[in-house]
Amino acid sequence: MVVELAKELVSHDSNCVEGKEGEVAQFIFNYLKDLGLKPVKQFYDEKKNRFNVLVFGSNETNLMINGHLDTVPINDPKNWQRNPFGEIANGKLYGRGACDTKGNIACLLASMSEYFNENLVYVFNVEEEITLGGIERVLELRKSKLKNITYSLSLEPTDGKIMAGNKGQYAFEVIARGKTAHASQPYLGENAIYKIAQATLRIQEYNKKINKITHPLFGHATASVGIIDGGTASNVVPDLASINVDRRILPNENSGKVEKELRELVSPLETKFINRIEACETPLGSKIVKEMQLVLKDLNMDNKAYGFTATSELSEIRSHGIEGIIFGTAQLAQAHKPDEFITLEELKRGTEIFSALLKKWRA
Repeated sequence: MVVELAKELVSHDSNCVEGKEGEVAQFIFNYLKDLGLKPVKQFYDEKKNRFNVLVFGSNETNLMINGHLDTVPINDPKNWQRNPFGEIANGKLYGRGACDTKGNIACLLASMSEYFNENLVYVFNVEEEITLGGIERVLELRKSKLKNITYSLSLEPTDGKIMAGNKGQYAFEVIARGKTAHASQPYLGENAIYKIAQATLRIQEYNKKINKITHPLFGHATASVGIIDGGTASNVVPDLASINVDRRILPNENSGKVEKELRELVSPLETKFINRIEACETPLGSKIVKEMQLVLKDLNMDNKAYGFTATSELSEIRSHGIEGIIFGTAQLAQAHKPDEFITLEELKRGTEIFSALLKKWRA
């Protein structure tokens, strides 16, 4: 059952760039209604028919499980050896979202059909890959339908390991301005590429420095230049150049201090922040950590808590005072790649894990 469910979810294009989650959200809505449940649509963008699907538990509900419906785009299908909209081969389900994170959603849905626990709120939300807008919309219900939520579990590919938090991400653009001139007389101009090149080298050295900043769960801090742009022609001294920088922040770092460091590092060049996601951490003594550890122990799995090196919706959830973890089968290394996959064994194991959690959890 779970394999067929996962294949169905993957067959629906829900790429984040086009905001096409409506079709897969409607499938899940119908599936939950067929189980005899009462799913609710919470619209994010009515014009594009984008909506979150929620199933509310009883008044005693204190755990929310959420999984995002959107995926990154397939990009060039020629880079895929397998059908990006679902193909089973070699003991694996291939397709965009199979790993991140429709396979895990299928595991949860299959578990809900076996055992529905009214002590939970179940959330299937849009808009995670570009912004955290989908879960932000859900958390608007914090003072009403979600007022008793104190714990959460966010579905992501974690290779079946408990992640008690995630790194933060500060993404920003550095802009260098100069003055154009003919390349045969560069002394009459001011080369913006030279300026941005110097900033790039400073970021490289800065990364070596912050590698020494560590956390027992999350490893070390990092900084990386991901995009560089500048110039219009080889015979023109460029008056504009830019880089995009990604800074991964640990929970034990001061984010205000990090932002100040970044600005000072590239000064006097302009900086423009693209995205800010704060690091987050859940105490290892939290009920959600302990309960999931017991579930994994009973299944003879690694039940140690780790830190998620990527970012996730847990950052937004923790900002509302909710203690949460990130969890799912499938491997993060498979996410966002051509021929993305989840193994059929991981689908089976994920269903066992979530079924065990649903049967165990009490408000």
